[in-house]
Amino acid sequence: MTASLRLGRVFGIPIEVHVSWILVFLLLTYLLAGQFDDVRPHWTAAQTWSVAVIAVVLFFLSVLAHELSHSVMALSKGIPVRGITLFIFGGVSRLEHEPQRPITEFVVALVGPLISILLAGMFGGVWYLLGRGDSAPEMVLLLLAWTNLSLGVFNLVPGYPLDGGRLLRAGIWGLTGDHRRATRIAAGMGQAVGGAMVLGGVIVAVRWEPVDGMWLGVVGMFLFSMARSSFPKYSRGAKGAGFKLSQPSYAKMSSRTKSGHEGRCTYG
Repeated sequence: MTASLRLGRVFGIPIEVHVSWILVFLLLTYLLAGQFDDVRPHWTAAQTWSVAVIAVVLFFLSVLAHELSHSVMALSKGIPVRGITLFIFGGVSRLEHEPQRPITEFVVALVGPLISILLAGMFGGVWYLLGRGDSAPEMVLLLLAWTNLSLGVFNLVPGYPLDGGRLLRAGIWGLTGDHRRATRIAAGMGQAVGGAMVLGGVIVAVRWEPVDGMWLGVVGMFLFSMARSSFPKYSRGAKGAGFKLSQPSYAKMSSRTKSGHEGRCTYG
């Protein structure tokens, strides 16, 4: 991604923060501070904002752990990793090329949600052992448990390019041997999920919470757009021998065989 700031490397993987992340960091901190102020009016302003900042930082570290799991698993399978970027909708792992086997795509996709769910259990477990109280540390632990659980479950939704969509594609690819067909089906599911989120966002905004509904709709539009662009349009070559790409895609595929594929790809 352009307009990104390099933070350093973890396991040799470049970590970057897109400028849009700064916007969402400030927004989440502001919203959390407002919530803490409502439920803990006796806190000082310094306490309220400090807890909000710590909670948001730990949440984004959780997102980074999710992306690192994708990247480390990809490296273990021989797939070079170009880097990880945190941005307004979370994070993305940029791999040098698509997995060459269905089982490889399956495990690379699955490990991210598993790590998020594991972190949810860890934060929730510590919160429980501390007595399930409502002190500042316990509130942060409970919040991190719920956000990581939400992150893991949402990413298992079977709509490409979510991790669940990649699991769906890997399953169809493994059963049919047709990578292009599997991508088309998974991308169609991704568009359906994105469209449903946009519709749900409109309903939520009109009937209940305008801000929550707007955010749900924006995420849905982003998912719909990503799913639509993930499967490139193909056109017949001059001699009718195979297909050629007519527009770029996040996951470029070769037309040499039904299962052939190449190009860089991203994991969210």
